[in-house]
Amino acid sequence: MRRWWNSYTNLPYQERWGIVALLCICVALISIYLALPWVLKEKPFEIDQPLQQAFQGYVSSHPVNDDQPYTRNIFDDSSFKSKVTLFTFDPNTLDSEGFLRLGLRHKTVRMLLNWRRKGKHFYQKEDLKQLYTLEEEVYKRLEPYIIIPSSNRFERSFSNFPKEAPLPEHIELNTTDSATIVRLNGIGPTLAHKIIERRKALGGYLKIEQLNEIFRFSDTTLAMLKTRFTINPLAIKRLKLNTATFNDLKAHPYIGEKMAQHIILYREGLGRYSEIEQLRQVPLMNEEIYRKIAPYFVLE
Repeated sequence: MRRWWNSYTNLPYQERWGIVALLCICVALISIYLALPWVLKEKPFEIDQPLQQAFQGYVSSHPVNDDQPYTRNIFDDSSFKSKVTLFTFDPNTLDSEGFLRLGLRHKTVRMLLNWRRKGKHFYQKEDLKQLYTLEEEVYKRLEPYIIIPSSNRFERSFSNFPKEAPLPEHIELNTTDSATIVRLNGIGPTLAHKIIERRKALGGYLKIEQLNEIFRFSDTTLAMLKTRFTINPLAIKRLKLNTATFNDLKAHPYIGEKMAQHIILYREGLGRYSEIEQLRQVPLMNEEIYRKIAPYFVLE
């Protein structure tokens, strides 16, 4: 013990107080652990005597009928069911009061009327079964009274709409619209829209193969498109080489910003272009680019 005490007293001041603090914490935790069961001991529940007497008095004055199931519906529908009146009706025109007289629940009536407001139409008796709140026994009771007029008038009204014009055998690619293009096999709405947008950016298509710049068509689909599309060169919107602005030129998919700058700078150096082939001398121009852009220019 003395040896331990000597070792303790030889420790630095801060370490000695650290040991004391640690011992105090341990003692406190042990004390809390031992006292906790006494502090949290559950007290016996005391029933309020006046309340107990009042409850017993209520029970004695309201005896339970054992012949009825305990979980019976707290709402008595007998008076409601006795007022049910059956009559012929059209579910497309009958009002809420009429449905209630037929014995339908309020929830079912609300659902049915909401369907009608949203454009739902009952074409046959069995359509009413789509109302999941309509009980099968109620439907069977109402079925003989359901009368839905012939739908011929609806067929006549639809027949008045103009029928879609047949797709022409040949479609001019530079003037047609996306609604016509989308009717071709292999072309959806998104692709049809892209074809029109690309046509606007180019000024028009020079050949069918340019469609592959938008989407890589299979050889079979491209061959089919070649048989359906025609190209009118007169429908192409061309750029005026001597008056086109920088913005006009850079917007073209085959030219871009840098090439547009060089075309304008070269034009300023010449004064004006006298022929389209002078574009070959423009810096950055190569034969491939020239062949692609030359048909889109005029000298006017």
